[in-house]
Amino acid sequence: MKPLRTAAAVLALLVAAAAQAQQAGPPAWLQQLDLTQAQQEEVFQIFYRLAPVIRERLQASRRAHEELEDLAIAAGLDSDRGRAAFGAEAEALAEVAELRLEAMRRVYALLTAEQREQAIQPIRYE
Repeated sequence: MKPLRTAAAVLALLVAAAAQAQQAGPPAWLQQLDLTQAQQEEVFQIFYRLAPVIRERLQASRRAHEELEDLAIAAGLDSDRGRAAFGAEAEALAEVAELRLEAMRRVYALLTAEQREQAIQPIRYE
């Protein structure tokens, strides 16, 4: 039973790392584009409207993750509850990813042809 608890704890930590990578704001690469004031305002509005929904889904993910952590260290591991908590966390993170993808599509539609070309270039760190 101890290897199962260890595996559950490791899995919970991996999912937590993925959750931390999620964010509600615009991606950093947009800062490298020369956006007009109107584009900047529209990008802000896109992410501003999504922020409460993304925050709620990240909170749901965190609650499910905390339940997984509790189950991982519990004396009697309930695999059904663990599966349900893991499923809830994964679903919440998938919803966040879907929301961010839709936001990115909307932002990409705002860009000029030149900005789109810049956006698909790999980011160069110097």
